[in-house]
This record gives sequence, structure tokens and C-alpha cells, in this order.
Amino acid sequence: MKIKELLPLVKVHGRTVYDEEREALFCDWTCSGFTMKIDGKSLKVKVIAESDQIPGMPNMPTPPPDWPCIGLAIGDELVYRHECRENGWLTVYESEETKAIDLRIVKVSENARGKLGIVEVECDGQFLEYKDDRPLMEIVGDSITCGFGNEAPNNSMEFKTSEENGWMSYGAQAARALGYDFNMICESGIAAIKPEHPLFPMHAMEDIYGNTDELYATKYQKENTKWDFSKHHNDIVVLNLGTNDCTPIRFYRDFNDIAAMEAWFKKRYKEFVKQVRQLNGPETFICCTLGSMDYYLYHLILDVVEEIKKEDNDKKICCFEYIPINMMVEGYGAAGHPSLKTNKRMGKELVNYIRKYVLEGKDA
Repeated sequence: MKIKELLPLVKVHGRTVYDEEREALFCDWTCSGFTMKIDGKSLKVKVIAESDQIPGMPNMPTPPPDWPCIGLAIGDELVYRHECRENGWLTVYESEETKAIDLRIVKVSENARGKLGIVEVECDGQFLEYKDDRPLMEIVGDSITCGFGNEAPNNSMEFKTSEENGWMSYGAQAARALGYDFNMICESGIAAIKPEHPLFPMHAMEDIYGNTDELYATKYQKENTKWDFSKHHNDIVVLNLGTNDCTPIRFYRDFNDIAAMEAWFKKRYKEFVKQVRQLNGPETFICCTLGSMDYYLYHLILDVVEEIKKEDNDKKICCFEYIPINMMVEGYGAAGHPSLKTNKRMGKELVNYIRKYVLEGKDA
């Protein structure tokens, strides 16, 4: 069945884009995809897989292209995973018996490192209508949120999408533990805001948060459409940004300008949080977080949250920092990033904060 014909029967997760020209649903953001119900014992999907090329560091070899990874989840468990290096059919589910079952197609790797389109879906039985009325959590962040290299050997400097498991990132684990559906908007290397004095070109979430998929639009020279927040109401938005914002400040040539650059970050971060509030509306709870790699700018994020609370009488916002990586107990993922152990612990921290501030209504 063509994916467009199937869409009325499924629940789409994340900011996906339907490409009319290629008749494919592009599920590019981490953990984007859809859940369907089938009555059968096998499922196949036809995919379009296209790589992305990340520029190399100065005086270093250009890294190999990155390819997207698809997965299939049953409940909380990821039961199938495949790095897609070519277009065609994949058998993603097989069972010995025919039964009605919910199956979730999910992109396990991140948006900036490979694009994944779903063209057709086939099962040996029939497709049934799937409904999902769970509340929605959106997790917004950088490589930490993507699950960058969380399955890599301890502190390996080589990145592979096959070792990036977004399904087991801290945000995805927390959402499932709380019984929330979830979307993820995250990109390795992205900053919250454009720095006053950039060291090199870098994306800023303040520029792309309101769009459906700026990375897709740029790659394929398509219209950069706005995301319809009214049709996809977020009950909670978790922001974990600021880790990459410290780099242009730390490495700036004139120490005397540091205070001004920090003030620039604070002002722009405050404007970004207000943008998130404006787009999502007054009922969405916003969690401004930082961790678990760098905490240089946390005091400014905390100041912003406290100012917004007082100035706007905003009671649906909180701020907290994750416990830093414990390398002795948790080890590292790729390039000093959180491992699976760290992601599991961070997920539990996020669950505890949300239960305290959101579900129990404690004073944040």
C-alpha cells in the first residue's frame, strides 16, 4: 500500500514531510515515524535512503558519508534495526502466528546524518486503524538529545549512525516511562542561539524551531514550511540546549569581551524561550535543562527562567541541570558523549523532575 493511502490509518510521530514528487513520507528527525496496527504476521517497508556528508575538521580527512537507520518498535522495545544504504524493500517484522499488533516504524538516527523516506508498506494480512490519545512531549536539543554515539565503544572518536540509538536517548526513555507520546527536534552541534562572534557557521535552534524540517528543505531545495503547533499540541517541551553555545565564548580571542558575549547569550536565549512559549501557547509546560556534558552557561539559563516567571507570571516553566557524566561508572559514548548508561540515568532524572513540577504541581 502506498504510504499516502495508509496515512489515515496510522499515528504519525514527529515533524515528518510528505514529498509529493517522490510519493514518500520523509521521517528525518530522531524517532520520527508512525505507528500502525496490523492483523498479520509480517511487515515490509519500501524506503528511500540518502546519505549526508559532514565536513571534516581542519587538516583532517573528510569523514565517510552517514546513512539513516530505521527501526521497528513493539511497545517500549526496539526489535528491529537496520542501517539503510540503498533504496528498496526491507522486512522489518515477522511472526510465526497471525495476530493483531501495534508496530512503530522509527528513524533511530539523527536528521543531519541521513534522510529516510517511506514509500510503501505491505503486510500479509490487513491494516487496521490505530488510535493514540496520549499527551505529547517534545524534546529539543543537540547531540546529547540525539543519542550521539551512545552505543559506541568507550570514548571512540569515530561516529557511526549505527551506534547512535535515538530510541534509547534520555528523552525518549523518559517519555515512555511517563506514558507520553513524543517528538524530538535535535541536531548534533546545534546551538540555542546565534553567537555574537561565531567561530564557524553553525545552526541555531532559534532559527529552525518554528519550521517543520529546515534540514530537509535545504537539502532538497523545497519550501521551508512552518510547523502547525495548533494541530500538534505539546503538553511538555523539554529544552536541553546551551552546551554548544559555550564554544564561541570559550575560544574567543579577546577575554575582555567575554562578559558581553555572555550577556548576548542570555538576551537571545530569553527571546528563544519566549518564542517557544508563543508557538506552543500558555498551557504547555516548558522545562529548560542543561547537561550532562557542560554547564558553563547554566547560571544564565536559570536567570532567564526566573525572570520569565516574574515578568510574565509564567508558572508553567522550570529549570534544572542533569547530573554530570560519571566516567568511572557510566563510561563514555563517542567523543565524550553520554553512554547508554548515562542516557538511562538522565531519563530517570527527567521523569522525576516532570513528576514533581508538572504532574504533582510543585513550585518550580
